[in-house]
Amino acid sequence: MNRKKLKVLLSLFAFNSISLYLFFSSSSSDHHHKLLPGNHKPSPENLKTPPGNHPRFPISPRAKPWPILPSYLPWSLNPNVALRSCEGYFGNGFTRRIDLRRSSVDKTLRVSGGGGWFRCWYSGTLRSSVCDGGRVRMTPERILMSVGGEKLEDVIGRKEDDELPNFEAGAFEVDAGEGFGDQRKLVDVEFLNRYVPEGAISRHTMRALLDSIRLVGSSEFKCDQWIEEPTLLVTRFEYANLFHTVTDWYSAYVASRVTGLPTRPHLVFVDGHCQCFVSVMEAQRMARGEDNVESCVDESSSSTSSEDVPSLVDANGIITWLKLV
Repeated sequence: MNRKKLKVLLSLFAFNSISLYLFFSSSSSDHHHKLLPGNHKPSPENLKTPPGNHPRFPISPRAKPWPILPSYLPWSLNPNVALRSCEGYFGNGFTRRIDLRRSSVDKTLRVSGGGGWFRCWYSGTLRSSVCDGGRVRMTPERILMSVGGEKLEDVIGRKEDDELPNFEAGAFEVDAGEGFGDQRKLVDVEFLNRYVPEGAISRHTMRALLDSIRLVGSSEFKCDQWIEEPTLLVTRFEYANLFHTVTDWYSAYVASRVTGLPTRPHLVFVDGHCQCFVSVMEAQRMARGEDNVESCVDESSSSTSSEDVPSLVDANGIITWLKLV
C-alpha cells in the first residue's frame, strides 16, 4: 500500500513539474514575442514610432529579461486612479503623460524621421514625475560632484551635499534633429513648478537634472559611445540607510514599470557616494550583474528620484528616478 502511494505521489510530482515547465516556457516566449518588434536590429534607426505611440526600446541579446512573475507584467495606464489612494501611492498613479519632444515624422511612412524624444508621466498623488527619452547625450564633465566609490574610512566627515550632483547647463542634451537652430532648454520654470515641484526637498536633483537638459541639432549631437539598451539613472539620498535604500529599489522598479522597459535596465549611480554594504546590495539587487555605465551616451533613458516617498525623479531613467531615472 505504501509503495502504491509513493508511486502516485511521484507521478503527480512529475506531472506537475512538466506542466509548470511548459507553462513558464510558453509564457516567456509569448511575453518576449510581444515586446520584440519584427525584424528588429539594435540601432538608433529602430527608434521609429508613429507620434503618440509608446516608443520601442531596442532589445539587445545582452539585455536580461524580467522574471516571469505577475509583478513584472506590463502596467496598464488607468486614468481613473483615485487621488491619494493606495494605488496612487504605490501603483501606477502616473496617469498624466506630457510629451516634451517627439521624433520628427515622415508623413508618408508614419515613422520617425530622426531626432530624439522625451516625455514625462505625472502623478497627482506624489506630485512628481517619471520621465524617459531617446537619443539623449550625457556629458560627465558637466556634472560636478565628488568622485565616489572610495572606502568609507577615507572620506569620514565629508558632507552629503558634496556627494550629490550639480548639473551644469547642457549636462544632458537631446537630439532635436536636422536643421534645428540654436540650442535651447527642454523645459521652463513653469513646467518644473507644475510637474516636478521642489516642495519640502532641500536638494531636488531630478528637477535640477531636467533643468539642465538642452535641445541641440543633429550636427552637434556627437557621441563617443552609444548605449542602446534601457538605462536607469539613480541618485541616492542617505545611501547608507537601509530604509532609504529600500525606497530606492522600489522607485527604480516603478520607474521601469511606468516607462514600460522591456528588459532589465543598465544602472547608473549619478552621485559621488563612497562604498558601503548597502551599495553592493543595491547594485546586485537592481542590476543583477549587468555592467554599470559610469559615463556614456544614453540611447534610451529614464530617470527617478529617491526621496522617502516612492517619488520618482532623480537620475534615471533612466537619472532622477527620472531620477528617470
